[in-house]
Amino acid sequence: MKNIFTTIYFLGVVLSAFAQEEKIIVIDRGTGKTYKEKRERILVDSKSVMKFSPLQMIVGEINFGYERKIDEISSVEFEFGPTLSNVGLTVTDNHYNDPFGGSTVEETTGLGFFGSVGYRFYPMDNGKVLNGFYVSPVLKYRLINFGIHDYSENLDDTKGSENHMYFTINFGVQRWLSQNFSLDMFGGIGLGYESHMRFNTAATYDGNTGIYSYYWDKKSFDGVRLVFTGGVKIGIGR
Repeated sequence: MKNIFTTIYFLGVVLSAFAQEEKIIVIDRGTGKTYKEKRERILVDSKSVMKFSPLQMIVGEINFGYERKIDEISSVEFEFGPTLSNVGLTVTDNHYNDPFGGSTVEETTGLGFFGSVGYRFYPMDNGKVLNGFYVSPVLKYRLINFGIHDYSENLDDTKGSENHMYFTINFGVQRWLSQNFSLDMFGGIGLGYESHMRFNTAATYDGNTGIYSYYWDKKSFDGVRLVFTGGVKIGIGR
């Protein structure tokens, strides 16, 4: 538990540092002189931002988002989109062999969905919500579907699934590259509950007929685990 709070504190300190007004060192190559100056940041007064998170495709999500201003220091953000199994980091988990059962089993790509809602608190930038450092509790649900194929062709294809429910605390910084385009960087930590339903091939032998009867053997398991989040969102404000 101490390590969790330490991680949360570290994320907050690092990302809030990015939210501060930056000072940069400029070297004039003509005169050789060195001087410091402040880098100006763009603050906008947008009421909403449409977002896309390209890095989430690594975990099989096509992630779209919408953030809406509530008041001068807070907003609400929704994320939604389809999930694809056997994409990015999900490939390793979604393929396996069953040599002891005498057949090879493969999990094939399936379509699911996810959705999340988060509240954002912007403590800095003089009430300019949607700008700078923020803290955001997020609740997320994700369904991953996949097909299961028996290469021995003793069984027809079947389907499996994974259900994920996460609660995380995210820390991030939203910067505006222009009056209309934003870059949102975040990281976080939390807890997740996951339930999995998978199938292996199995068979029973009838001594009277000398025939094997094949069937799908269901394997279900669930549990709670520590969850880490992180990514980049590209936004269009209005």
